[in-house]
Amino acid sequence: MRAVQAIFMKQLADLPKNISITIMYILFPAMGFLFSNLMGGVDEFGFDQGPVMVVQFAMMFVGMVPLVTIANTIAEDNEYKSLRFLVTAGVKPFQYLAGLISFVMVMAVVVLAVFAFMGDFTGTDLVLFFALGLLGVLTSCVLGAIVGIFSKNVQQCSAIYTPLMMALSFAPFISMFSDTMRQVAHFVFTFQIFAALTNLVIEIPYGTEPVFDITLTQSTIVIAANALLFAILFAVAYRKKGLRG
Repeated sequence: MRAVQAIFMKQLADLPKNISITIMYILFPAMGFLFSNLMGGVDEFGFDQGPVMVVQFAMMFVGMVPLVTIANTIAEDNEYKSLRFLVTAGVKPFQYLAGLISFVMVMAVVVLAVFAFMGDFTGTDLVLFFALGLLGVLTSCVLGAIVGIFSKNVQQCSAIYTPLMMALSFAPFISMFSDTMRQVAHFVFTFQIFAALTNLVIEIPYGTEPVFDITLTQSTIVIAANALLFAILFAVAYRKKGLRG
């Protein structure tokens, strides 16, 4: 437990030094606030676009920031031999990962709370928002760990995670205009988060038909399946590459 806490505090201390990661935690809530105000208001169909903008940027945060944070940290610790030092000092690989993921989860709770406030989520909607968001964050963290393990350095890591995070973030948007893309994106956890939360903010206030013909149960199953798949892939990657620096 002390080792996990030590890794957590190390990440907290390193956050101000890693400007690019720090900016990402600030950027998405800021963009959500800006766009929800600029593009908010009731459209010709009677929908308030403000909460939809909040949902869109919350989904982008979930798909991008945890992935980048975990992958970049592992790659950096590998490149600069910090991970080897930690393992030599008695920190087990699972403690190292637990410390990283717990840090990201805590940061994500803070950011999602800001999104929830902007989207005016309350009651059951608030619980569902956090449940889906944190499940997505955990899934993104596991994927980031896979990328980090296979990366020899930060530059290679960036080359791997950039197309991944772009696909995870923009596939849901493109699927709104392409049936083919929607069929593919249907199996991606960020699309399911986007679909479930969009239905949440549009269907309930106005009593309309869902924007996406997907139930909350179906979305949860797909997200959980993504998390399980990434966990299996991580186990394979860990067995092949290890995590000892």
